[in-house]
Amino acid sequence: MGLKQTQQLLAQLYTNTELRSRFFANPQAVGLEMGLNDDEARQFAELSAAQVNVFANSLIWKRLGEVREMLPRTAKALGKNFTTLFWRYAETTIPQGVKKHREDAIAFADFIINVAQTEGIEPVWIEDLVRYEQIWLLTYPQDRCYKILRLRYAVHQDLSKKNVLAIWWRFGRRSPLHHFVL
Repeated sequence: MGLKQTQQLLAQLYTNTELRSRFFANPQAVGLEMGLNDDEARQFAELSAAQVNVFANSLIWKRLGEVREMLPRTAKALGKNFTTLFWRYAETTIPQGVKKHREDAIAFADFIINVAQTEGIEPVWIEDLVRYEQIWLLTYPQDRCYKILRLRYAVHQDLSKKNVLAIWWRFGRRSPLHHFVL
């Protein structure tokens, strides 16, 4: 097995909890599923499950820290629930690409919104706050943009229940991003 294949297999073990638990429960069978021969499967089975799990968890904690910085008000509002929701999200999503932390934060915001709509999350205004922070992440890197977001709560102020329109715009690459709330 070449270096590239080894790195790909390790990446899968580090980022896929279900695969990791299946592999360490039956390394020969799962190794064969992954294209390993018997000797290679035996070599990978010698990895310490505890060490692999510790490293895998450290990767998720690192992602959580990056996302927390990009959604600071949401993280503060949700408290410990932010971490719980992120661990649920991280089980199903692995960021890709050059700007993966930003994309991870945007996707996690979608996850929170979905959970808020299907399961309900306190406080009641959290969905609006998440959408508000998510729009900042979506608009900031754009050269030109015009976005309008209708909110049910004044998440930019006192969180009171009232209809609010938040508007973002930028006319060109050198123009600053403008923001106004009505």
